[in-house]
Amino acid sequence: MDILKLKSFVMVARLGQVTKAADRLCLTQPAVTAHLKAIEEELGIVLFTRSPGKIVLTKAGELLLDEAEHVLDTFNGLLHKAKQIKGEITGNLLVGTVEDAEFIRLGAFLYNLQNALPLLKLGFRSCPAEELLAGVANGELDAGFHIGHLDQPEFARIALRSVRYLVVGPRALAERLVAANWRELAEMPWLTPPAKSHIRRLQQQLFAQQGLQARETLGCDQISALEELVRAGLGLTLLREERALQAVEEGHAVIWPHAAIDVPLSFIYRQKNESHPTTIGMLSVLRECWNL
Repeated sequence: MDILKLKSFVMVARLGQVTKAADRLCLTQPAVTAHLKAIEEELGIVLFTRSPGKIVLTKAGELLLDEAEHVLDTFNGLLHKAKQIKGEITGNLLVGTVEDAEFIRLGAFLYNLQNALPLLKLGFRSCPAEELLAGVANGELDAGFHIGHLDQPEFARIALRSVRYLVVGPRALAERLVAANWRELAEMPWLTPPAKSHIRRLQQQLFAQQGLQARETLGCDQISALEELVRAGLGLTLLREERALQAVEEGHAVIWPHAAIDVPLSFIYRQKNESHPTTIGMLSVLRECWNL
């Protein structure tokens, strides 16, 4: 028994006339009559009593009508869900990240994004700031979390919060560091942050503004390792304020008190994708995660 025959049965039962039912279903009267006959033969039950210009359900037909309507409701619900799924956002979304996942609320963002857009295939890539910008610009990344000022017109951005970085050194250098001027600070042993990272750029800018260059003595290819190298007594670096204060509280580091760098944490994407459904859905989830 197919759905169309079942529709004919329910429509005739509701309207009490084959002609009206045929008009409502956009079928011919003989087609509806054939559907009714086929159902009765398949079930082995007489569903209607017929008289000129009128057709009435039998007792058996009345008992089966509720079940038939339930089957049609279920089928229509299936069609509605299929249409919803077809209209939902699909495709791939790759987001670039910097710093640690907890700081940028990456887990909550991706979790909520997966729930809101279940047909979207999600991914993220940790990369230095300059590579992130290049990836978003050329379409390799769809969006990303960026730390620092941004003035390229091809990017749209949502400001999430301000981030402060402090100059931090090993506890063993505490006496020298607290009393140091800019030149003395630059001559101390500095860690070299990863190339193309926002920490590298900020460190260079910090001393360039004073006409100086830090004496970098040890390279590091992971931002996450900088704090540990400071704790080990190997050199100075810039740390995010909350991490710097924690290191000081634990007795592993000391802060140079004469400078701080404030930069924005932003979520960036290509300006030309502003009206794309994926972008709209993504930004809606982002604003919810950051209470914007």
